[in-house]
Amino acid sequence: MTRADEILGRGKAFAGYGVPVKVLTDNGPTFSGKHRGGMVDLERRLAEVGVHAIASSPYHPQTCGKDERSHQTLRKWIEKQPTPSTLDELQDLLVKYRDMYNNRRHQGIDGQTPQQRYDTATKAAPAGPVRLAGVTQRPVTSTGVVAFSGCSIVIGRRWAGQTATVYWQGDRVSILIADTAARTLTLDRSVRYQRLTTKLSTTS
Repeated sequence: MTRADEILGRGKAFAGYGVPVKVLTDNGPTFSGKHRGGMVDLERRLAEVGVHAIASSPYHPQTCGKDERSHQTLRKWIEKQPTPSTLDELQDLLVKYRDMYNNRRHQGIDGQTPQQRYDTATKAAPAGPVRLAGVTQRPVTSTGVVAFSGCSIVIGRRWAGQTATVYWQGDRVSILIADTAARTLTLDRSVRYQRLTTKLSTTS
């Protein structure tokens, strides 16, 4: 099992806590291609299971403030522990901290532990039948066009007659032919025909 599989819940995360509606990340190139005109592998993999990936605004660390603050608390705690000499020892420390933090009472949540609050909280669920993300396959026409979500997306005649795999996150779309990224774009809903305006890149 790869690290990507674990992130996407084919390991412990999704199996233990369920599939989320959305995943929030910062703008690191591993996590998001939103502000770079494409869709990265993590976003495509999340789309495969219908999870909508959203990213914080650039230069606005407050969006992920709670996460950043938790990292600071964890680092300070680890600095007070015996220095681990192996990755296994470090992992043991992380597990110990997680268990301690989740089962220690916090004044900010009415004296409950984080685990108690999580167990009793209503979990987020999709608001309706419309999926925010997904993956599908579409044929490429003889003129190099893929029909998707009411739009005709031009990817080029070189792909004519092949089958495209279309990943989407909202209006952001990534089209792959086999393992090659044929096109990534944000759909312009004001027009139906999504023309090629720039030279295509084979990476995202």
